[in-house]
Amino acid sequence: MEEPRLPPTNNENNTTDPPSTCHRPTGSLPQLPSSPSQVSSPPQHLRNHSLNLSTHLSSSSPPPPDPIPEIETYVVQPEPPVFNVNKLERSRHFEIMLTSKNPTSTMWVTYKGLVSLMYKNKNLGQGNFPELSLAVSGSHTVNLELEGSKNAAVLPPEVVSLVLTMGLNAGFGTGLVKRDKEVVVTCDIKVKGLLNDAHNVEIVSESCESQFTK
Repeated sequence: MEEPRLPPTNNENNTTDPPSTCHRPTGSLPQLPSSPSQVSSPPQHLRNHSLNLSTHLSSSSPPPPDPIPEIETYVVQPEPPVFNVNKLERSRHFEIMLTSKNPTSTMWVTYKGLVSLMYKNKNLGQGNFPELSLAVSGSHTVNLELEGSKNAAVLPPEVVSLVLTMGLNAGFGTGLVKRDKEVVVTCDIKVKGLLNDAHNVEIVSESCESQFTK
């Protein structure tokens, strides 16, 4: 009776080959660029389209906002008007010639009001200050006509001191800014020869001061 056969002991015969790997022929694979220089750029029409799109986006962006303008601030520092007495006569009325000047270099001024002439606290005459407008740094001649008081004192021919008082409503302005003020003007006048119907009255001295009351 034959003995059963044993499997061969040869290691080579026992070695099982690993499963075969399926290799794709290298000739069928796409060629990859070997260097960056071989990367092809997009077609010209695509590049033009990209440039046009970039230009359109940059041109359609809204412009930057305009800078906020500085708010112009007006500081009203209205200086009171300046007056000088040039001439004084007496007939049926007291006639006084003044020069008025606007000292401000940035504002015009308008004013009107009441005027009175006093001698030793006695009223010699009173009247209206005519409405007057002065431009920036402007000046003007003002003629006052004061109605003499019936109880006016008799004035001596020598030098006498008179006080001319003016209460004025003044308006100062520049551009769109306007400010109303009240001004009191006091003129100390020394005259000689102020008699009735005296046309050649000598003004010895004169000094006027102006100040705001409110």
